[in-house]
Amino acid sequence: MLRNGLSTFVVVLAVGAILSPAEGAAQLGGLGDRLRGTVEREVADQINDLVRDAVRCAMDDTRCAEEARANGQTPVFEDEDGDIVLDADGKPITDAEAARQSVEAPGEGFWRNYDFVPGSEVLYVLDLTDEPVGRLPVRQIEFVSGNMEIVERDGDKVLEFSSASTFRVPLPRELPDDFTLEFEFQAAFPNMGMTVLTRTHDSSNLGNYPYHYLDLYRSSGIARARAQVSNLDPIRGIDERLVPFKLQVDGEPGVPDYAILYAGTDRAAQIPNAQFGRADHIEFRVNANNDRRAYLRNIVVAVHGDPLHDALMATGEYTTRGILFDVNSDRLRPESTPTLEELASMLERNPELAVEIEGHTDSDGEEAANLALSQRRAEAVTSYLTNRGISDARLTAIGKGEAEPVADNGTGVGKQQNRRSVIRVREG
Repeated sequence: MLRNGLSTFVVVLAVGAILSPAEGAAQLGGLGDRLRGTVEREVADQINDLVRDAVRCAMDDTRCAEEARANGQTPVFEDEDGDIVLDADGKPITDAEAARQSVEAPGEGFWRNYDFVPGSEVLYVLDLTDEPVGRLPVRQIEFVSGNMEIVERDGDKVLEFSSASTFRVPLPRELPDDFTLEFEFQAAFPNMGMTVLTRTHDSSNLGNYPYHYLDLYRSSGIARARAQVSNLDPIRGIDERLVPFKLQVDGEPGVPDYAILYAGTDRAAQIPNAQFGRADHIEFRVNANNDRRAYLRNIVVAVHGDPLHDALMATGEYTTRGILFDVNSDRLRPESTPTLEELASMLERNPELAVEIEGHTDSDGEEAANLALSQRRAEAVTSYLTNRGISDARLTAIGKGEAEPVADNGTGVGKQQNRRSVIRVREG
């Protein structure tokens, strides 16, 4: 319980490890202009390698993008400063609508009603970084049937499917009442998609499957007994690009699940009386063939946990992965909206509380660079909160870099845990 007086929270922010040209230069201040210039050139070369064969288009130039695709080329989009618009992983965005959404600030435009909050404790991450191309990640998935392999695409590794395929992701324990599931999926064809089951079903006939499940293709949503209960039609470009899907399931014993599915920023489905199965694995059934191939990457399963204030009062701390930044930058990504608003609202309701915003990273990159970047990102969050009306006297920004890991940086799950946001109660 809190006593009277000013109590302090610590908010620890998720931080990447790659520096932008400006950030790299700032870290190398004492090493001279030649070394700073080398860093700038290296980072610029990384981006140029990714877009060498792409067509650059302004975000409002739809004809440019259409002509590029008609000619078999990939469009990428420039912002008002002429910089290539990148996604949260630092990859060029090839969809005009996604590029427009990406440059918005948290709480603006498409993101005003976006309320997905990723789970705080990561149970599973599909990390293909060190997996060989042409093989299956057999240490990370359970193969059931089909034909699939790892391929390189736009500088990243993805799972490619060339036949109807099924696999399962193993979890360290059974899914709890509250959980989140995230992944990116590209369908083989608008009407050749994927189903995702949170409990294995021995039959290919889902008509007698007793739980809700994800049914993803041109019309994507949450289904039961082979019928979609809630869906969005159409999902634009699902057969042309990797679409980020995010499922949030809020449940408690004896009460129906409240389930929300996002496709990009669109709320694709919402069911207040759902029933998802719970097991120690999740099953993916992908529909594809040799002529029409499907792609999947970045699977993350996490435990959602208690609401911010309730968890703090019960345990004294709270962890979230919901405060996100552009790669190479301290710019808050718009997907951070629900977590930032939850934090701001909690502080408004509890004016006696003070907050320390503390940034932590994984170990990728240079230690000094990670430390400085984490400080700037912490300051970006305090700026957001002061703009929301929270007194800056209640806010302190501290960067910790990679100095305090909570998991093994040698694994994908460990890196996800270390790029974290932890809120702790401190009395004072």
